[in-house]
Amino acid sequence: MNRLRRFAPLVALAVLLGGCTDVVDGAGTALRAGSGGPSSGNGGPSSVDPSPAAPTGCPRVVYPGAQLTFRCITTAMRAHYDGNVWPVSERQTVESATGWFLEEGAGHWGSADGAELVDIALTVRQQMIDDGSYGTQPAVRTRASRPTHVDGRPGYLVQTTFDINPAWARSEGTKVRQERLWLLAIEIARNDVSLWYVSVPDLTKQLWSKVPATIASIRVG
Repeated sequence: MNRLRRFAPLVALAVLLGGCTDVVDGAGTALRAGSGGPSSGNGGPSSVDPSPAAPTGCPRVVYPGAQLTFRCITTAMRAHYDGNVWPVSERQTVESATGWFLEEGAGHWGSADGAELVDIALTVRQQMIDDGSYGTQPAVRTRASRPTHVDGRPGYLVQTTFDINPAWARSEGTKVRQERLWLLAIEIARNDVSLWYVSVPDLTKQLWSKVPATIASIRVG
């Protein structure tokens, strides 16, 4: 499982896709090993969960490493455990020609080290952008940024709309024009943070209205 890049400086939003033989993630990026992301560990961002038990899959994911369980936003999603940013995700291909898919998943940040939940959420969002998850130079619009509670625990929600760069979309042959991301940083215990997200392209925009119920399904512990 990959480790978090802890508060690395924010960099430019241009990360090109790999070659056409690369595995492409649900937001269009070629997967590369060792680039970091929310950890699966139980004892902080640099530790790895020694338990042999893997998270369960859809329709309800049980993820002991992050102390989270949550419902899958749709059926026919498949588990993926070695993404660049997120160690656990469930994915469904929505565009066969490019391999673009929607995804939902979680990770364990660990100690906040004095950082606010909003800072953690925005840092992980930036990691997704830097990883090329929304193509090169997408337009980034924050639709919501607010404190919340998840299963009675303090949390912070950042909701984002990514408008895909039209030139990049044409060059890659994708019909995706927009994708929406909901990202939660959750204080699962005192000074212990986990994260959850769902990212849904406009090819399945009928699922956007299902996100609030999916968030309400999250349980901590």
